[in-house]
Amino acid sequence: MANIDYINALGAGASFDTKSIVESLVKAERAGAEAQIQRKLATAEAKISGLGAATSILNILKAGAEKLNDAKDFNTLSFSNSQTSAFSASVSLDASAGTNSINITGVAKEQRSISDGFDSKTASINGSEATTISISVGGGATQTLTVNDATLESVRDSINSSNLGIQAEILDTGADSENFRLQLVGESGASKDFTISSDASALSFSQLQGASDASLTVNGVDFTRSSNTITDVIQGVTLNLNSVTSGTATLAVNRDTSEAKQNIKDFVALYNEAQLEFKKLTDSETDGPLRGDTIFRGLLRSLNSIVLNQSSTPGSAINSMSSMGISVDKTGQLLFDEQKLDAALADNFEDVIKIFSADTDNQTRFSSDAAGIAGDIKSLIENATASDGYLTTAEQSLQSRTSDYNEDLEELNQRMETIEERYNRQFLAMQTIIEEMNSTKESLISSLENLPFTRKD
Repeated sequence: MANIDYINALGAGASFDTKSIVESLVKAERAGAEAQIQRKLATAEAKISGLGAATSILNILKAGAEKLNDAKDFNTLSFSNSQTSAFSASVSLDASAGTNSINITGVAKEQRSISDGFDSKTASINGSEATTISISVGGGATQTLTVNDATLESVRDSINSSNLGIQAEILDTGADSENFRLQLVGESGASKDFTISSDASALSFSQLQGASDASLTVNGVDFTRSSNTITDVIQGVTLNLNSVTSGTATLAVNRDTSEAKQNIKDFVALYNEAQLEFKKLTDSETDGPLRGDTIFRGLLRSLNSIVLNQSSTPGSAINSMSSMGISVDKTGQLLFDEQKLDAALADNFEDVIKIFSADTDNQTRFSSDAAGIAGDIKSLIENATASDGYLTTAEQSLQSRTSDYNEDLEELNQRMETIEERYNRQFLAMQTIIEEMNSTKESLISSLENLPFTRKD
């Protein structure tokens, strides 16, 4: 039977590197769970980045659409006026290009009457008696005002509060005496002349200027108007008369389509750039961060449908971007035929306005009305990027998930600390046992060495 050196065998396990062993065990136990959480965290963070990039791209595209989504964006009419001192003009989108002849023979005026002078604004006009003032406007019924303890100030206030269309104001002429006078100013137009009288002999008025109508001839047609602001003699043009003309003036209205053309070309360029960026975000082969996002892909399909299909507000001759020379190639990029675009802007400008803006201004994303290509794009993007829109709520949801994943990592760390502590206790207990065994071994060796030994054959 073989002899076994139990004493030396007992000491064989006394030199474990318990720290390295525990670290290896904890690392092995952590690896799987941590990798899974990190994968989820990386995916969520990548999608958050992708949603942020998508929002930025869409907002840039929206800025391009906002230059075309209102009818006023196409209001690029200009005009030339041969007699700017006689009248000024402004044009709206309804104006037609062309040359207009204008001959102003009279401007509208308001009646102005003024009282005799008084030494004070507060001096009594009729002693302690009540003062009556009779006023008739345009030959109509006479209205009587009664003013107690009448002064220039109280008469002024009574006339202004009567709503007769007459403005009363006190003037200080600066004369040495009787420098305060009450001026009455009516509304312009011959039908707004007025008469005024008072039972107070001290309060009488003389007329400085009579009321009259504006008279003018526009493109051979005679007009009379009570106001010097005239909006209904040339379509889309507002005339503001200052004085009579010297003979016949010329007002030429010109349409400039260059700004609209540039805005359309800029939008095409922005759309093409956006398409390239969207492909990167949704490309499965390159692991685009939004590659599996069906809602975002649906948003892109809606966007492309608005751009490529017939406008929600088609015109009679132009009903889509393709009918004005803008086509799409096989890669989804827009191309434009400059000659066709120029022809559409020159010959069917109203249709171009309509297909982009629905011929309206300031539509909001809450409106259910068709808004044209640019208006529909603006609404689509605003709905997607609003506080309650998909891009915003999806990002908020992912942010919440990343917080949860980080909490999972923290919980994993705490759990690993507990496991590490347990392993350390177990190995410490084992080490104690080994140390006790080593002590026993050393004691046995020492006892054996001190025994008397007799060699026998």
